[in-house]
Amino acid sequence: MRITRVHAVNFRCLKDLDTSIEDVTVLVGANSTGKSTLLHALEWFFDGGRLEPEDHAGHQPDSVVSVGVTFSDFNPEDREALGSYATGNQATFWRTWSAADGQKLTGKGRAYPAFNDVRRHEKATPKREAYRELAAAHPELGLPRASSAAQVDAALEAWEADHPDQLEESRIDATHLFGFTGGARLNGRFDFVLVPAISDPSEETRDARGTLLRQLLDRALGEQSQLRERLEALEAQVSRDMHSIVIDEGGQTLAMLATSVSEELARLVPGGSVLLEPRPPAFRVPELSVDLRVEDGGLATGVGRQGHGFQRALLIAVVQQLASLRPPASEETDDGSSSTPPALFLTLEEPELYQHPLQARHFAATLAKLASESESSVQVAYATHSEHFVDPSEYRQLRRFQRRPGRPWPEAQVTEATVDHVAERLRGAYDADQVPVRVRMTLRRQVAEAVFAKAVLIVEGRTDAGLLHGVADREGGFDAVGVSIVAGSGKRQLLIPWAILTELGIPTFVVFDADGNIAERCQANGKSEAQAKAAQEQEARENAVVLKVLDPQAALSSTTTITKTYAMLADTLETEARGWSGFEATAATARDDLGDWREKSEDAYRQAAASVEAEPPEVFRQIVSITRGLAA
Repeated sequence: MRITRVHAVNFRCLKDLDTSIEDVTVLVGANSTGKSTLLHALEWFFDGGRLEPEDHAGHQPDSVVSVGVTFSDFNPEDREALGSYATGNQATFWRTWSAADGQKLTGKGRAYPAFNDVRRHEKATPKREAYRELAAAHPELGLPRASSAAQVDAALEAWEADHPDQLEESRIDATHLFGFTGGARLNGRFDFVLVPAISDPSEETRDARGTLLRQLLDRALGEQSQLRERLEALEAQVSRDMHSIVIDEGGQTLAMLATSVSEELARLVPGGSVLLEPRPPAFRVPELSVDLRVEDGGLATGVGRQGHGFQRALLIAVVQQLASLRPPASEETDDGSSSTPPALFLTLEEPELYQHPLQARHFAATLAKLASESESSVQVAYATHSEHFVDPSEYRQLRRFQRRPGRPWPEAQVTEATVDHVAERLRGAYDADQVPVRVRMTLRRQVAEAVFAKAVLIVEGRTDAGLLHGVADREGGFDAVGVSIVAGSGKRQLLIPWAILTELGIPTFVVFDADGNIAERCQANGKSEAQAKAAQEQEARENAVVLKVLDPQAALSSTTTITKTYAMLADTLETEARGWSGFEATAATARDDLGDWREKSEDAYRQAAASVEAEPPEVFRQIVSITRGLAA
């Protein structure tokens, strides 16, 4: 079983947010845009609890808060636990809270409509009374007697199983599936774990209900039927021994006391007598408790006495073990097969905390591996600000959060780049299956950083990026306003980051060279006239492909074209730079100072563009100005 969709309504800053969920889901975006809120919405869905006015969107306490989760990919045991809630290959549940009705858990399933009035009661007494009234009013249903809420639920489900033709699709009570306390049916089929950014490692590694260590122990130990049997035998033996000791040591005294009281009673009530018998004690063995301590240099210390980095690393180790651990199979079923382990949905806030880059990349890879290779069903979702936890080749995993102005309050929105939508944008330039490979080969790190930007400038090469970075540095730089530059490593290649980032809702500005003078350059480099002509024609075809993707209505031009979203230079960016007084000489000096042997050095270009005395060409100023405006 796995989660495929989450829909949060009026939960904190999530006024109405609906998003799909992958095996690995990566939440990115600026601070206070709703990333962590979505994780906490999921936590509330699974664990429940009273909501305060501050938990309502816009602090509107009269609103109804709802978190809906859709599950799919059921195995036979999941279907048995879900019952009629599993319609086809999906099951959707909602946890809601309102001041009038409190907390409710409902699910979309097939049910007999007349049973809804019984199921809406959460407390046992009104549920039993409603059931008795229904059975009396409709004797034709043949409902059996039920003396407890559990028997009521079982009777209704049994009747529906025997009369599938009379069921209708509806939203019905599902408290017995998740519940507000232990014993719910899905407890053994689906586990949810949240590691918050501000969690105290010393608390999470304490053996107490709900901590990471307790969940790890429960998942590792499983049902442990043999352990239970031995403990129950010990309880019975201790109870017998205690009873025997009381009889041996106090039985005679009790008998004498009973005789004395009986004699006194007989004077008042002839024939009356009493007996004093030891009551067998009810002995219970305490639950297994485990202490986790850290051995450092041969000395055992508490977790709280370690450094922040060590504590976070310990949490990560527990999380990794929790996700990778296959719980012991339950007892065999009637057909001789063993039950499958429960699914796990693991969520983390800022997994990069206290991790240096090497650790961060290793942890990101480990989380991805858990979701792809785990024997049991494991999903991972995390909110991050680190490029090390973003793999652009898996762009479908990304969910970008942002806050949009709204009335009466701002609200969080999320965007995603689906494979189909990216392929549609790149139609005529690339096939969808080529995109991940090309990102992985040349663009991974650049696009990983760009998904956190307010706006992105996409250029063909690194020297282009260095030059425009330098122009921006003259007025405070791009970093200060949240602009990232991606070098596409080629004219057509720049379309891939453009398509992904645009689908994620990140404003982009694309700069590419039309290479209008390529024939002259070819001949200057010793190419034949025919080769020069072929190169010119090839560039024209490439220009047509790029322009059709970026702006299908635009026509090719032999002059520089600058729009609100792209710039097509008549020849090249370097050609424009040659007309910038003092630029080439300053770049050569910078290259010597840097000890850079490359003829085209992005560092030298950036330093020269930032420091040359003459003002930059107008085309450079326009590109930088438009890109800055996109980030505003």
